[in-house]
Amino acid sequence: MANENFSGRIPTETLAIKFTGKNYATWEFQFRMFLKGKELWGHIDGSLMAPENAKDLGQWETKDARIISWLLGSIEAHMVNNLRPFNTAKEMWDYLKRIYHQDNTARRFQLELEIGNLSQGDLSIEQYYSGFLNLWGEYSNIIYSKVPKEALASIQAIHEVSKRDQFLMKLRSDFDVARAGLLNRNPVPSLDICLGELLCEEQRLATQAVLGASLEKSTVINVAYAAQGRNRGKDQLQCYSCKEFGHIARNCSKKFCNYCKQHGHIIKECPTRPENRRTQAFQATIPNLNVIGPTSTVTGTNQSVLTPEMVQQMILTTFSTLTLQGQGMNISSSWIVDSGASNHMTGSPDLLHNVRQYNGSQNIQIANGSNLPITAIGDIRSSFSHVFISPGLSTNLISVGQMVDNHCDVHFSRDGCIVQDQVSGQVIAKGPKVGRLFPLQFSVPRNLSFSSIVTANKADI
Repeated sequence: MANENFSGRIPTETLAIKFTGKNYATWEFQFRMFLKGKELWGHIDGSLMAPENAKDLGQWETKDARIISWLLGSIEAHMVNNLRPFNTAKEMWDYLKRIYHQDNTARRFQLELEIGNLSQGDLSIEQYYSGFLNLWGEYSNIIYSKVPKEALASIQAIHEVSKRDQFLMKLRSDFDVARAGLLNRNPVPSLDICLGELLCEEQRLATQAVLGASLEKSTVINVAYAAQGRNRGKDQLQCYSCKEFGHIARNCSKKFCNYCKQHGHIIKECPTRPENRRTQAFQATIPNLNVIGPTSTVTGTNQSVLTPEMVQQMILTTFSTLTLQGQGMNISSSWIVDSGASNHMTGSPDLLHNVRQYNGSQNIQIANGSNLPITAIGDIRSSFSHVFISPGLSTNLISVGQMVDNHCDVHFSRDGCIVQDQVSGQVIAKGPKVGRLFPLQFSVPRNLSFSSIVTANKADI
């Protein structure tokens, strides 16, 4: 027997969708499930007809009236008068079905048109997915074909692949990189997995937008102030020119040029030096062989040359933006992505693990033409291994060429840099765009102080 304990008022949290005249399939599904949960669907499908016994008839009419009240409460007000000529819930239901239930052929055509025109536009990933899934769900319910049982699984798999590809196809351009990474996998993930990764990418883009806005507001010129973070840490800034604390080399008044013998600048900035190299790339060289040329060079005036002070300034600005403060914190070291570097390289072995002896014969040639020895090699992490260590280096460099050789895809944009594994499509490193540099952040030990990152054994380059 049907459950007697139910209210005459339709629960809005159960039937959230109201029938408007254009959403019959969705409304019909939820109302049918609602009545089946109340064990009253027989009043609609005809299996619970009105009994002849007067007592039972009274109970049946009471239940039928409650179904009618639920039905009237779940449709738009202008449609209520259309149901006044009918006396039972079944008669009302049959009328609505006869008027609003479209022929499958017409509805299929309409759904295919809506699916074809659907795109993400300004919707969030979740909103776009919800609308997309509603259309495909209704579309799947009205298409059918008689196929052999053994072929059913293959046909359903093809249907799911088509649905996934349609979803990815209509994403907006913000997700081009994420979409390419998903489609380049073998096999391509299912729609559910794609959705999860796109939600993560959407969150990353939102965070990157906030970070980009913060970078635009940061004061690039006064780096010493920007890097201290709420007036803390200024005394830890050390100038690698005079070795004193409280300022950086850019603002150092004790810089001395070995070419013109004047104070206030170094040989790299000397305006009287006729041969002022402008190459910013580091290259590893093999003795007695030709030097490997840089893949990119910077020409023009000295304003386009990245001096050590400028690199240090940009690194400090990046740390400030990420609110790095004080000594002994779990901060990140900054590695500059360089398309002209032939190998990953650093001057600080403390930034690496698995440090081991270097047995090769290569040297590192810096921009002034001199060579620096490679004393050891180490690893940042498994995806960034075989890093050259040379104490004379002033900047940590990540080689684009070495990443590509290690089966990584490197993507650059105005928002920053993303490094993805070609096989899995997993994002293994990312960083913002700071000026015209792309610094990547990697974890370093807690006992590594802020000053040890921006100082120590730096050579003029």
